[in-house]
Amino acid sequence: MPVLRSIVIVLAVCAFAGVSSGQDVDIPRLDQRVTDFTNSLSFAEWTSLEKELKAFEDSTSNQILVLVVSSTGQTVIEEYANRVFEENRPGQEGKNNGVLIVVAIDDRAVRIEVGYGLEGVLTDALCRQVIEKEMKPRFRDEQYFGGLIAGVYAIAGAVAGEYIVDTRGKTGPGLGLGAIVFFGVVWLFFLRPLMTVRRRASISSRGSRYYSGWGWPGGFGGGGGSFGGGGGFSGGGGLSGGGGATGRW
Repeated sequence: MPVLRSIVIVLAVCAFAGVSSGQDVDIPRLDQRVTDFTNSLSFAEWTSLEKELKAFEDSTSNQILVLVVSSTGQTVIEEYANRVFEENRPGQEGKNNGVLIVVAIDDRAVRIEVGYGLEGVLTDALCRQVIEKEMKPRFRDEQYFGGLIAGVYAIAGAVAGEYIVDTRGKTGPGLGLGAIVFFGVVWLFFLRPLMTVRRRASISSRGSRYYSGWGWPGGFGGGGGSFGGGGGFSGGGGLSGGGGATGRW
């Protein structure tokens, strides 16, 4: 009987240890628009992406966060992204207009999680296209900044009505380097000022706290921010019903 009791205790301890070791990774609290725990982005790349997202937010009030991790552990990336979204609440209060992009390098997985307020324009089909055509081809070549900036431009274009779902069923990369540069120029000199003017006209009577000049402040590659300091954001939307898409490369 003592031997049997010892065996039972050992089995129970082993089972508990197995459950503990299988627990998922911690959900991070983000204080930047771009958080890279893997050092996959250089300082210049991180800075450029951080400022591009800030400019997009200042001009449209929509908010995009990017999180790069090694792995989501025992948690599937869909659940992980949803929990990170709930923890950090990207978007504006009452609008739920936030987007979270999670890239798990070792898992070779990417997830776009969309807040309720943007599900009408960032449909599951469109998010899937962004991943398949803009992000995955670059991630396969370990061009993580290229994949992220292409995805961000596509999402911004979709919000502006300039990037739509391709119903012809074509596969492969959608935006080449030349197309990204072209879209960036068009966005900088035409779409940004137009959206800013519309926003300024709509809020001038109540004095918005958002930038209301011409274009996005700083533009691509301008402004401030650094690893671990500056360029922080303030969330508040934080509701997502699981809309978006997942891809693996």
